Amino acid sequence: MVERRTVPGVDGVVRQLGPADAEHVYRLSGGFGLTSARLRQELAATDDFRWVGLNDSDGRLYAVHRSMRWGPYLFLKGVYVSEDMRGSTAALRLAFALRDTAKQEGLFGIAAWFEPGMQESGIAEVLGMSPRRPLIYRVGLPLPSDDHAEDKTSQPTTSTDRPRFRGEIMLPRDERSAAPTVDLFGRADRSDGEGSPADESATRVHWVLDGSRLVSSVSLGTDGNGLRALVDLLRPAARANGADTLEFPVLAADILGALQLSQAKVRRRNRVPICLGSRHFAGPFPASLPPRPTGVTPC
Repeated sequence: MVERRTVPGVDGVVRQLGPADAEHVYRLSGGFGLTSARLRQELAATDDFRWVGLNDSDGRLYAVHRSMRWGPYLFLKGVYVSEDMRGSTAALRLAFALRDTAKQEGLFGIAAWFEPGMQESGIAEVLGMSPRRPLIYRVGLPLPSDDHAEDKTSQPTTSTDRPRFRGEIMLPRDERSAAPTVDLFGRADRSDGEGSPADESATRVHWVLDGSRLVSSVSLGTDGNGLRALVDLLRPAARANGADTLEFPVLAADILGALQLSQAKVRRRNRVPICLGSRHFAGPFPASLPPRPTGVTPC
């Protein structure tokens, strides 16, 4: 039986969701495009995800917010409110609860995509997040279906396995490695000077599993060499955790790069340029992710 835990910072009505809520989440929101199995896995992975919801006086779940750990941030990924409750404060209450939870858990900050006209951007501004350069497009690169034959170092997960949902990879800055063209969590993103990675000789690539996509915090270029380097870097993690697509940021102003990506059959996930918005709490940028908790039972 899932313990119903209230999330600090609001009024006790906002609660953390668990696997027992999967059917209700699906009925309300369609599961944000996740498969039923992946939704239950995320609801059980409380070290990697925060799903919170609101119930009405009849016990009906009418609002839900999905967030995930990505690098040093709690990343606010999506909110859904039932049609009859839209225009209420439900979305804001859930967002404030997640902000307070992230702060109390000692995370570096909260983050979200800033996209013009999207509800999440308005919520992000109310939460005190600031949009940060550069403007980017999120793009997806499907992994070849015969990747398993090429990659002998990892095996894909099955529906009953619990994947790793996040991690980091060190990319040395030397003559043999491609330099990142976009680094969402790097020094360039922290124009206010708040913190920096401890190891300035390497780039820390943060990845997170979002459904069937493995999302990277960096890109290594839009030409053939950059794409190959990125695939080589992330393929083992993607295949070991059941991802079939890589998602990464590219500079919105890179017109030549857009043409190169089109030729490589890379698809853009947003119609207009977006940027990362974030709010930093007090404390240094972490040198590495906290240890992954053990003993969490897969669903």
